[in-house]
Formats: sequence, structure tokens, C-alpha cells
Amino acid sequence: MAREIPIISTMNDTHSNDSIHSRVTWPALSSIALLWLAQPPMQLWWLGFVALVPLLYLISLKRRLTKRDYLKVWIVLSVYWLVSLQGLRHAHPLMHGPWLALGGYLAVYQTLFVVFSRYLIHRGICALVVIPLVWVAQEYIRNYLLTGISVLMLGHVLVKVPVLVQIADLFGSYGVSAFLALVNLFVWQLIQLCRRQIERKEFAWVFAITLTTSVAVVAYGTYRINQQTGDSLARFALIQRSEKVEYVLDPERQIEMFQNYAASSVEAARQTPQIVDAYIWPESMYSATNPLVFLGPDAIVPKVYDVTQTEFETAARNQQLAFTERSSFLQSALRREQPDAIQAPELIVGCGVIEYGKQLDVYSAVVNIDGNHQVETWYGKTHLVMFGEYIPILPSIPGLSSMVPAGMGLQSGDGGKLMQVGKTLVAPNVCIETAVERVAVNQMHEFHAQGQMPDVIVTVTNDGWFDNTSVIAHHLRCAQMVAIACRRPILSAANNGPTAWIDSRGQIVERLETGQTGFLIAQPTKDERLSLVVRIGDWPAAVTVILCVALGICTRKRDADTRVKAFATTEPTSSHTKEPA
Repeated sequence: MAREIPIISTMNDTHSNDSIHSRVTWPALSSIALLWLAQPPMQLWWLGFVALVPLLYLISLKRRLTKRDYLKVWIVLSVYWLVSLQGLRHAHPLMHGPWLALGGYLAVYQTLFVVFSRYLIHRGICALVVIPLVWVAQEYIRNYLLTGISVLMLGHVLVKVPVLVQIADLFGSYGVSAFLALVNLFVWQLIQLCRRQIERKEFAWVFAITLTTSVAVVAYGTYRINQQTGDSLARFALIQRSEKVEYVLDPERQIEMFQNYAASSVEAARQTPQIVDAYIWPESMYSATNPLVFLGPDAIVPKVYDVTQTEFETAARNQQLAFTERSSFLQSALRREQPDAIQAPELIVGCGVIEYGKQLDVYSAVVNIDGNHQVETWYGKTHLVMFGEYIPILPSIPGLSSMVPAGMGLQSGDGGKLMQVGKTLVAPNVCIETAVERVAVNQMHEFHAQGQMPDVIVTVTNDGWFDNTSVIAHHLRCAQMVAIACRRPILSAANNGPTAWIDSRGQIVERLETGQTGFLIAQPTKDERLSLVVRIGDWPAAVTVILCVALGICTRKRDADTRVKAFATTEPTSSHTKEPA
């Protein structure tokens, strides 16, 4: 049986090996240049429609690529990630190593995209299937493997084009990435048609499917954007300052940061004529040497404390009282600036939480303090930052636990929580949780299963670690895609940025500039739409991984059968006619 002809041309190449090696390097460099220009800080989003074309050229090369060629591709792609995420190295001197490791790790996925796509296409699988399928599969895996990360997904390129990203409520950012991969394939095939490398009939299929998909994406986006939302929800004040942070802060500096945020909150109350229902502070800014403390009935004195059981319990209760008094003082000051308020405003603040029991558990948390100065509920961060809030394996190795920097070793929370501000239900997130799309989506899926959906997502973060780099802009883009996927407004309060009010269409209503000290007053509207991705989760993206594995097994078996028959009936072929890989 004749092999099926893939709808992608394979470039004949008769040049020397040195020429081939250079023809591998330059396409990879071209691709990372286009990808970088399409994302912040340049934001030339239209380049996203051609950013993968150089990689498609590599995929189409008929000549077999060597391990050395793939190594070159991986090195070049690593440069893209290192440059795009270079802000991570500002967090701590020890972060240079993890930053380098992360860049090399993320480049593996795009390299495998080239490798596996070549494998399938050169064995007869249609490129219209392979290119979007393999791209989505590698993005899905990196969103889960090794805790996962969603930053710089291909679909994020189109965040500034609202009509093209509304399909994220169907399939998450994966759907937008698949659409962009399809358009890139169309552009590559158009180039090949102009070079007369393919027949018009072959191109017609790509053109028809790309056109149909594009019309559907625009039509759906227009429909979603024009849908009306409901009544106004509670009014929130988002507070941002540019406070310099370090892993280890002395007590005086922690108190100073708290006082600065308190002063900014009072100033926001003074300048706002409308009544503010809740004030939102960034991650950890409320702790100030006095985190929220819980004393369990089985609490024992931690080994780090040289006190008796009675002294320990007395100190813990005094700390609880001090926490309440501090909240009372701040909320009373805020109410004095808005005397028409019926009661003191609520606080939704980033704060450390310590639970004393048989062991000491420390959380990065969001605490909701009601108008009576009592803690209504709190949410412990569920998705911790590897190398930032915990180090895997090292703490469990005898003799090496002392190498773990102070401030690490946090516990993860036990799932999503709902906070209530008046009649508005709030789902809190902390820091990187909006940069790992599945965290917020899965929490919304659980809320839906429980029959109680939040009206708004509040995220508190401290991106002061990254100075004024584009990492902050990438974080904001992740939050915008989460807003679309969940169909809920997102209010982000951040130290140094990004502090922003994002509507349920994923568009920024208002934001503060990075490094600016100030506040935003946000009053989002209720959106009762339930997205498909919240209903069913991201299993359609998971299916792409299963299909890739199945195609790989089937083509390998078919290729093996073909090679056995060829060995039995023909003369050995020259090394110059090896199958592409």
C-alpha cells in the first residue's frame, strides 16, 4: 500500500552537512526572535501568526537531523526562555541556578515539538492533525509536570485582541494556542505554494480549514464580548506600593511595610467618595511580625522555642489578641474617613498563618477580616513555588536540611475557599496560582460541583521580587486568560505590580503601572455565565497527549512492518536515504 502523502511539503536538501547545521540554527533563532517580539515587553502580537513558521521549516526538512542538530535547537530555544524569564533571577542570588535550569527545562518541550512532529509527518500523518495536536500536548504536559507553569503559552500572544481569545472559556488557553498553531501552518503552506513546493489541491484543504476555524473563532468571540453582564458587585480598593523585599526581613522593616500599606489604605478611603466595602492588600504585606495564629487542642511547644507549655500557650493567645487589636485599629481609621459607612470595611489581606498542633505548619495565606474585626475565614496557598517556597527532596536528606534558606518550608492549603463581602462571594488566590491556569480552573470546577460559585476572583501577589521586568506583564496576561476561562472578573493586588481590575472578558478595565504607589477602586459586575472549561475541566487538552501517544505507537509499528518487508524484498539502501527523524 502506498504511504499517505502528508499535507506539508518536505524540503529537499542537497547541501553539505555544515550547511544543514547552519540551516537548523537560523530557523530556531528566527522563531525565538518572533516569539519574544510577540510577547511583552514589545507586544507585537501579530507576529504570533508567523512565529512557528521557522520551526515548521525544520519539521519539513527531508534530510535526517542528527542529535547535534537537535541539541542546537534546544540551546537556541533555551535562550528564549532565559531572556523572557530573566526577571526570576532578581528574587535571590541563589535563584540564578534554578533560573538556568528552568530555561533549559522549558526549552525541552518546544524541542520535542519539532522532534515528534517530524516523526509523525514524515511517516504520513497529516500536518493539519499533527501541528496543533502536538503543540497543545506539549503545553498541557508542562502545565502539570513538576508542579506546572502556564506563563508564555502561545495563546497568550493574542490577549490584546479580545475577539480572538474568547474561545478560552471552551478549552482554556490551549484552544487559543491550537488556533495560532493552525494559522502558522497555513502561512507556511502559503509560502510553499508560492515556491511551487506543493499542489493547489493540497493547499486548498489547509486554506478551507483555517478559514472556517478563523470565522468560527471571530464569530464566537464577537458573540461572547457582546453578551451583557449583571448588576454591580461590592466595591473594592486594591492597594499597591513598591516595597523592596528580601527573603529575610528584620522586624522593623516588616512593621514599616505594614504601616506604609495602612497609610495608603487610609489615603484611598479619604480620596474615594463612594463607600468601599473591602480593602485588598498584596501577599504577606499584612503579617508585620504578627501573623494569624491558631492554637490547636493538641498543640505542643515547637523545638525552636525554649519556653514552658504554659508560657507558650499564653504567648500564642496574646498574639491572637494583638492581631485582632491591630485589625480593629486599622478598620476604625478607615471608617473615620468614610463616616457614611454602616460598619467598618472588610479586609482581604495577604498574611502569614501559623497553626500550632503536634507540628508547626506555616502558610502563605489570604485572610478575610469582617467588619467586627474578626477573622471570617482564611485561604492557604495550595500551589507553592518550587525553589521559592519549598525545595524538593533536599530538606529530607540528613545533613543537608541546613542548606535550605530561611523562609522556605511552607505548607500547602487544603483547597479553594469562599469569602463573603456583603452579598459578593470572593474566591482568593495567591501569587503564582494565577500563573498556573489549571489551579483557578480546577477550584472553580470544585465550586460548581458544590453548587456555590464565586462572583469574583481576588489574587494577591508580591512581584516585588522581580523588579520591573517583563515577568510582571507575563503574570498579568496569565490572569487575563484565567478570567476568560472562568468567566469571572479578577482583582489583582500586588506589591510592585501587577495591580489591576480585569473583567470577565479578560480585558483590563484599569491598572496601576509597575512600581507605582497608589490604589484602584474596582466595582465589577456579576457574570453568571458558566464556561465549558469550568464544567468539564481541561480533559480535551489531556486527550491530545493520549492521541499523540497512540499515533506514535501506531506509526512506529507501521514503520517497523515496512522496514521488515523492505529488508526481505530489496537491497539495502544508502545511508543518504535514511528516513527523516
